[in-house]
Amino acid sequence: MLIRSGIILQPRFSTMLAAEHPSKNNVEYYKMDCTICGANYYENLDNKIKQILSRPENTTFTFDLLEIEKSKENKKIVLQEKHLQMKIGEIWQEAIGSYTDFENLRVGHETGLDIISHKRKIAIELKNRTNTDNASSKKSNFDKLANFKQNNPEYKCIYATLNADTEEKTYKSLPKIIMHNGVEIEHHIGIHFLDFIFGDYGKTKYTIDFIKECINKYTL
Repeated sequence: MLIRSGIILQPRFSTMLAAEHPSKNNVEYYKMDCTICGANYYENLDNKIKQILSRPENTTFTFDLLEIEKSKENKKIVLQEKHLQMKIGEIWQEAIGSYTDFENLRVGHETGLDIISHKRKIAIELKNRTNTDNASSKKSNFDKLANFKQNNPEYKCIYATLNADTEEKTYKSLPKIIMHNGVEIEHHIGIHFLDFIFGDYGKTKYTIDFIKECINKYTL
């Protein structure tokens, strides 16, 4: 879809859904062939996920005079889940930013963006969920992408969210074009975005399964 000052127009993208990919959707095709994305990609990703998930966390939470043991346990679970979700966002940035021809820009880069590929001419602001940004934060992120686009018009600038609010939207949402500050920004969601990065659904599916296995292995 194209959004221009709040007006949504038609998309310029393929309507093929992830489940409809015709070939290479057998994840075994990718299992040991690390040459598809550079030597040792999955080995390095495994090590990085281990580092991220092993990092110490702040386990303190607010005091309450009426606190009981049950509420303390509930707070602890909520805090652990919050930390895990933040780390999962970091894991995705590593997974995409260390993929062939991509660079993880990390915190403090002059562009303020998350990931770039100079070879593929792509700049990305990455979010784990569609509800991660409030209105002010989202505008700031679009401003960063628009500024980069104005200075580098040959680049495709993408605001990417990996998870929509439902499974169906995550798997079926098509990219949209959004006009912001006079330039085109693409908004990608879920599987279509990952297919765009990794090339096809088989590679996407294997990478998702690999990350899930690592999270399960290294989460205490």
